[in-house]
Amino acid sequence: MGAATIVEARSMTVPLLEIQGLSKTFALKGGRSIRAVDGVSFVQRKGETIGIVGESGCGKSTLGRLILRLIEPTAGDVRFLGKDITLLPAEAMRAMRRHMQMIFQDPYTSLDPRMRVGSLIEEPLVIHGLGTPGERTREVARLLDTVGLPAEAAGRYPHEFSGGQRQRICIARALALHPQLIVADEPVSALDVSIQSQVLNLLMDLKREHGLSYLFISHNLAVVKYVSDTIAVMYLGRIVEMGSTGSIYADPKHPYTQALLAAIPEPDPERARDRVPLQGELPSPEHPPAGCPFHPRCPRAMDRCRSEVPQPLERGTKEHPHRVACHLYD
Repeated sequence: MGAATIVEARSMTVPLLEIQGLSKTFALKGGRSIRAVDGVSFVQRKGETIGIVGESGCGKSTLGRLILRLIEPTAGDVRFLGKDITLLPAEAMRAMRRHMQMIFQDPYTSLDPRMRVGSLIEEPLVIHGLGTPGERTREVARLLDTVGLPAEAAGRYPHEFSGGQRQRICIARALALHPQLIVADEPVSALDVSIQSQVLNLLMDLKREHGLSYLFISHNLAVVKYVSDTIAVMYLGRIVEMGSTGSIYADPKHPYTQALLAAIPEPDPERARDRVPLQGELPSPEHPPAGCPFHPRCPRAMDRCRSEVPQPLERGTKEHPHRVACHLYD
């Protein structure tokens, strides 16, 4: 049985992704440090899209890079199809990357401006020794067609394309190795609003056609609602609430989630909306508050919140799990 067949067999019996206690601390000068990700745990099923939302600086992008081992975790496990990839040596991790790819936020800086588009898309195939030169050329043309670009685009350079077209090139490159998981880090935030919907619809079509699973990182709650099956809300390196998209939007439990949803613009000026007050700025991860990290900004903070870190509590059902870390429900 080949390596690809083994991976497919595992995917039928185990979760696609299992994250347990994942943390990352960055050392600073003078003995200082920043904990960017703090004890994150969740499970992702095959074919599921999990949206990660939160303010800038909450650790979303760091979490995505930790899951792909683009940066090494300080603690915790990342299991992909049952295998702990944090323990894999470099060569084994390189082979595993065929099944895990990333789409970065800026489609221009993530593409080498000195390489033609065909070479950029072909590069993953060359690195992994897949196909003959002729087969790779045909595969590049197929991938360009898949993302809605003409075959002649292979002979041009990234700067000759618009932002939306460059992101399509990045998507084609991510698809080249037929991955099962794609981490999309703010994939449409650098694009015009008119182009965002086109790229989002392309990602959704590719998910259906290729059975992909996405970890979709964004600060745009409307975008996350559109693409996600499950939503995880991050604050200061921790997941404070996680549940199905329907339950998060219909019944947000954490005061931070309630404030984020209340801040979404309402297109109907006559429709009243209850605003949830949210004071101050996101605290520095170098000096996080004691107790619940959200308590300095929370309108419902209690004395207990100032000294005790809330633990995740299940407040959903077996069919519709909903987890929240807040003393209001303890």
